[in-house]
Amino acid sequence: MQRPRLAFGSFVLDAGAGTLLREGVPLAVSHRGLKLLAALAQRPGDILTKAELMDAAWPGIAVEEGNLTVQIAQLRKLLGVPPMAVNG
Repeated sequence: MQRPRLAFGSFVLDAGAGTLLREGVPLAVSHRGLKLLAALAQRPGDILTKAELMDAAWPGIAVEEGNLTVQIAQLRKLLGVPPMAVNG
């Protein structure tokens, strides 16, 4: 089964090919980052749990939650999304 290309804004994600394009130009993104982005892009408007995101990027592998934080931060930077404010 072929995964569709997902377009959002000026980006096109081809999860099957493992590529992310901005205005046709390939961007350097990690394998785990692509998995996370695909999980998020396939469910626009939905809130994904931390467990769902961990399973999307690291299926069947036990990793520390900090890995998810790092990958999400890298995606936000790559996509041009400002950092989230942390309320204390």
